[in-house]
Formats: sequence, structure tokens, C-alpha cells
Amino acid sequence: MIQYHEFETAFEKLLQTPETTYPHAVEYHRTNFQHSIQYLLSSILNQTETLVQQSQTDWENTEEVISDILYCADVNMQQLFSLEIPNQLTTDRDFEDVKTKLYETKYYPISEHLNYIFLPPALERKRFIRKHLGCLADMGHFCDLGFGPGVLSAFILQQKELWTGCGVDISGHCLHHAERLLRKRKVLERCELSVGDVRTLPYSDEAFDLVVAVEVLEHIPDPEVGLTEAVRVLKSGGYAITALPVKLPILMHLYDFDSPDEVLELYKKVGLQVVDFETKEFQRQTEPFTDTFALSIKP
Repeated sequence: MIQYHEFETAFEKLLQTPETTYPHAVEYHRTNFQHSIQYLLSSILNQTETLVQQSQTDWENTEEVISDILYCADVNMQQLFSLEIPNQLTTDRDFEDVKTKLYETKYYPISEHLNYIFLPPALERKRFIRKHLGCLADMGHFCDLGFGPGVLSAFILQQKELWTGCGVDISGHCLHHAERLLRKRKVLERCELSVGDVRTLPYSDEAFDLVVAVEVLEHIPDPEVGLTEAVRVLKSGGYAITALPVKLPILMHLYDFDSPDEVLELYKKVGLQVVDFETKEFQRQTEPFTDTFALSIKP
């Protein structure tokens, strides 16, 4: 293992290389590097503090999530920590580029699954769904659009024991990961998952009592197209549970919503009647963003 002083020596040598061409480059990069390290350490400490303050139940949930991830990804802890993190995304924010460089990697479903340990927006998704499961009939059929690691599909199937489900996701790695999670939860026989695009769903009109589209529509260039498809496959009188972030311009988000009002306008435009609408502010690095959560009905 490389010692820190060896790293420091190598780092300083690299910084000196362009000094003759860019006289101020050394100090700039040294300062920038120090700030990056400080931010990384600060983030780790903040996350640790959050975990320490959680109840014993949440600690048990943390162990369960890690166990699920190791099983679903079919890796051990050493392999988990050595996974290559995608870093080739460009500011072009092209769908095919994101699909190839992020969604088609083993890292993607694992990173999304890890969010359910303590990342507040992910935990809010489960809380909002749990809040409204009681309004659903004892028997029904749902569709999870962009199911990712399969956490929400598994949660719904466990809570509604007489329901069946379907789902599509653009990622083959997510399909493998989610199917293993549902199998581990002993609910896979009630759910059929497949690789697909939310803009062209392989289902007939009015096929579902519930459509879930949580943190997915912002990942396509035109969310209205995806939501229109969701409404098409939803029965009249059926429910939609959706979550959309506002002012969160990250590379995998191909559409940026400017305000909660814009989100509400989208629901109105596609013919959904909003029954419950929540907004919550979260912190991302140094800047806040707002997440919106909605329960809607198709008249």
C-alpha cells in the first residue's frame, strides 16, 4: 500500500511539471486539492454523525441494506469497494452517453441501492409511498417505471401481499440487481421486470391500478413524453405516485425543473388530478434543492 508521504512526493512532482508554462498552476492545484480533501473528509464525518444519531432500528436496516447489496450485486466487501466509479460523463448530457457510461455499469444499481441507507431523498420516497399504500385496494396491479435497484418494487410487494407488479428500466444491470432483490424478498413470482424505455412502454392501455415513477422522468429529455405514457397505461380511477426534483442540474438529469409550480403544471397537462403534493428541501454539497412528491389520480 502506498504511504502518504510517497503520495505527497509524487503529487508535488506532478504539480511542478507545468510551472514554467503556468507560473501559478502549482499553488492553484495544491489549494484546490486541499479543498477537495477537506470536503471529502467533511462529508464522511457528516454522514457518520447522521448514522450515529439514528435509532437502533435504522442501524439494523443499514446492515440489511448492505447485506442485500452484496447479494444482489454478487460481490464481497473487497470487490464492492474496488468497483470502478464512472467518471466519463460530459456536460453534453446526452441520453445515449449517460446510458452507456453510467446506466450500463455494475456500479449504477449498487450506488442507487446505497442511497436507501441514509440519503434523505431516498428515504422520503419510501415514506411517501408507505403513507399512501393504505388508500389502495387489497388487490391490484402496479408498474414501477425506472425501477433501479428494485427497492421500491420489493417494498410495495411486501406491503401489499395480494398485489402483482411489472416494471421497466433502461439498465440491464438494474434488471439483474432488482430481480435478485425480489427473489431474496420472496416476491419475484409476483413481479415481471424487463429492460425498456419509459417513453415507449410495452403495456396495453389502462393496464395498471398504480403507476410509480419516482426520480425517473428527469432522466429523459422530455418528461412529458414519459408521463403521458404512464397515464396511458394507468386505469381510469387509478393512482400515480411520482417524485421529481427541482433545481438539481446533475449530469444524469436531462431535464431541469425550475419550480414546484412547473411540476404541478406538468401533471395538469397530462391529465392527472393531484391528490397530495409535498415539497421538501434537501442539501446537496453546498447548495440546496427541492424534491417534490405527488399522489395523483387519473379521472
